Amino acid sequence: MSRLLITMLFIVTMNVQSFAQQMIPKQKGFEISYSVYPNSPDKQNYVLAVGMISYSKNGKYVFGRAEYSSKYYEYRNYNIPIDTYLLNAGYSFYVIGDSMRNVNLNFGVGALGGYELVNRNKPILYDGSLLDSTESFIYGASGKFSLESYLTEHIAFIVDGQLRFLQNSQLGTLHSLFGLGLRYNF
Repeated sequence: MSRLLITMLFIVTMNVQSFAQQMIPKQKGFEISYSVYPNSPDKQNYVLAVGMISYSKNGKYVFGRAEYSSKYYEYRNYNIPIDTYLLNAGYSFYVIGDSMRNVNLNFGVGALGGYELVNRNKPILYDGSLLDSTESFIYGASGKFSLESYLTEHIAFIVDGQLRFLQNSQLGTLHSLFGLGLRYNF
C-alpha cells in the first residue's frame, strides 16, 4: 500500500504545473538593449547597452549598464558623427504589475558618466571648418519607465523610455530614448 501511495504522489507531483520564481531578492540578471532617439533622421542614431541587475525586495532592483551610442549631427550637407561611451548605474522601483508579476511597470533613476567623441576626434571638417571641441567627459542623470514582460521563467522582454540630462555633451543637455531589450535572470 505504501508503494502505491508513493507512486501516486510521484505521478501527481510530476504533473503539477510550477510557477516561476521571478524578481526574488538577490536574483541576478543580464540585460541587452537597443534604443533609438525619437525624430532621428534616416541615419543610424542608436544606443546599444549591456548590463547586470540585482533584485532587492518587492521587485526593486539595482542596475549597472555600459552603453555605446552613435548619433549624427547634420551640418550643411555633411553628417558629423558623435560617439558616446557611458556607464549608467542606478535603482529601479516597482510601480505596478499583475498579481503573478508577469507584466511589470518600473521607474528607474540613475547616474551617468562617460566620454564623447565628435567627428571621430578629427578637428577639421570636410569644408575646412574647425571644431572647438572633439572630445569631452560627460556626466548627468537619467530617469526611465520600463514595461517588463516575462516570456519564460528566466527571460523578460523590456520596452522602455528614458530621459537623460547630460552636462558637457555637444548634442545638448536633454536626450530622450525609446528602446527594446531582453533580460536573462539566473
